[in-house]
Amino acid sequence: MIAEAVAAVTLTRGPVAESVTTRSAIISFRTSAREHASVLLQNSARIDAGTGVSHAAKLTRLTPGGRYQYTVEGQSGVLAAGSFRAAPASASRFTFAVVGDFGSGTSDETAVASLIESWHPDFVLTVGDNAYPTGSADLLDRDIFRPYAAVMRESAWFPALGNHDVKADNGKPELEAFHSLGAERWYRFSWGNTAVVVLDSDSSVAPGSPQLRFARTALARRSCFRFAAWHHPPWEPPGRPLSPGLRSNVVPLVQKSGIQIVFVGHLHAYARSRPHGGVVYVAVGTGGAPLSDDARKLTIPSARIVQGRFGALRVDVAGREARFRYETVDGRVRDRFSLAC
Repeated sequence: MIAEAVAAVTLTRGPVAESVTTRSAIISFRTSAREHASVLLQNSARIDAGTGVSHAAKLTRLTPGGRYQYTVEGQSGVLAAGSFRAAPASASRFTFAVVGDFGSGTSDETAVASLIESWHPDFVLTVGDNAYPTGSADLLDRDIFRPYAAVMRESAWFPALGNHDVKADNGKPELEAFHSLGAERWYRFSWGNTAVVVLDSDSSVAPGSPQLRFARTALARRSCFRFAAWHHPPWEPPGRPLSPGLRSNVVPLVQKSGIQIVFVGHLHAYARSRPHGGVVYVAVGTGGAPLSDDARKLTIPSARIVQGRFGALRVDVAGREARFRYETVDGRVRDRFSLAC
């Protein structure tokens, strides 16, 4: 009976690579019952992931840019296998995906996740509203972990919070489910010659606020490619303020700091603005939530808009050139542009 109970333990979530840097990463997962688990790397290094239902193994001494195969093991044996790439330390070739407003657990979300999986990205950057309608703990598996299970097994995960994510206990369920860098609500990460600053547009950015203090420092740090990501577009419909202070306090910072691209969500369409103060705003709210019928009434002015289509943004960086391609689930590329640093 004991052997049967041990053998019955399975993974209910993950594994997923998080907080990936040049030298470290976290592999997290959940088991169906209390279990002592570990992560075994291809070089036979074994990292303890703790005892319980929720597990996290901290991997260190990684080689920058190296690809790591690993297995998740419990007392009964192998529970899953996965891989991830450590962040390169300098200019390199890599691919990442940007997607938002996907967390509804529908076939549309699954189709977008399958599209992203086909790209084999090094990491996925979300722009919020990862779990509809409230981001509550009981929805995370349906809305995030099951649809993106295959993606998470080979791509690092860097999430941003959206307004639906924080409806449940101010976002606590998602913050507990993921292990993001820094303060988790806002953080900065680097991948080769690219730096990304992730903010929480549902939290205060008023003068003197902790997030604005972080943004001033993080946005000012130099890199070849400099991107930022948060949920709400800075230009809001008249009479419908969504994120007070974003337009007046953060937009001037990104312009002054030389940020090239800001990725946002909330707008349930794909939209790419003309450069505004030297910054291009790209909304990718097409990950599975119901699409907007008339995106032109919404929040990014002078934009090229693709509406009524589910898809994601693919970014390919090679040395000093980055190529952007918005692809929909029917396999068509509906917008493309490039950037040099």
